[in-house]
Parts: sequence; C-alpha cells; structure tokens
Amino acid sequence: MSMNLFFILVLGLLLGMFGYFTPKFSHANDAKEIPQIELNQFKLYEISKRGIDHVLEGKKGEKFEDRYTVTSAKFSDNTKHLFQSVSSDQVEYKADRINLKQNVHYVRADGLEFRSSEGIYDTKRSAIQTDGAFVITQKAHRIDGDRLTYDTERDTVSAKRVQIRYQLK
Repeated sequence: MSMNLFFILVLGLLLGMFGYFTPKFSHANDAKEIPQIELNQFKLYEISKRGIDHVLEGKKGEKFEDRYTVTSAKFSDNTKHLFQSVSSDQVEYKADRINLKQNVHYVRADGLEFRSSEGIYDTKRSAIQTDGAFVITQKAHRIDGDRLTYDTERDTVSAKRVQIRYQLK
C-alpha cells in the first residue's frame, strides 16, 4: 500500500469520526427563551430624596428582553397621596402594563381593598382593570361585581353587575 493511500484512508476515517461525533443541535432547544437576569427570594427598593418610593418583592423574578416576570409578587407604591400595594401569584410587566394572574390583592392605606383572580394595572394611567369577578371592601362596606375599571388617581370605579352593601352608622 502506498503512503498516499494510507493517508487518504486515515483522513477519511478522521472525517467520518468527526461527522459521527459532532454534536447535533436541535431547533427545539433554540426556541426556549432564556432570561437575561434571574432573582430568587428578592426585595428591591427604589429610593429617592423623599425616602423609599417603591418596593418590589417576590419569590422568583426574571428579566427578558421585552418584559419582566415575577412569581409571588408584591409591589408597594409610596409616591401617591395614600400608600398602596398590589400583590399576585403571577405577574408580567411589559410596556407600562402589569398583567396580574391568580390571587390579585390591592390594598390602600385608608383600608380600601380590592380582590380578583386576574387584572391589568396600567402604570401610566394608574388604573386597574379586570374582566372577571371582583370584590372591593372598605371597613364594613362591600362591592361585588364583574368587569371593573378602578382609577386610583381619581378614585373612581366603573363596573358591571354590581351588588353593594353599605353600612350606615
């Protein structure tokens, strides 16, 4: 056997081994989005000259290119006339809209509370919307209904199928 034929066989064997053992990348793995930042059991403070303006706490937070997702989230706002906070099991924050899913609970310093299974909080308009059932309570007063729009700046509420229980002293 000539030397050229030997090297050609070795080269063929090496190319065959390279082709066989080269990792195969599947497109299914490429489709999964990977977060840019991930936090576990966290509490974030936004501080200004006035003091603590906002607090965001959660069990797990992820930052993607176009949105944030947080599980067991609670967002507190100290910049408004009354201190307020909203919490939910699943939160997605994207383009000034906070989508709240499962166990939505809004609390204001004067005792007003809002509960629903889902909602959307528009940070620019300071408004909460829900398409499903909701309950608003304040002291002994209670409002039940569907399709709520609550403007936290103007303190106005609009809803459908409303049932109100108001306690007179």
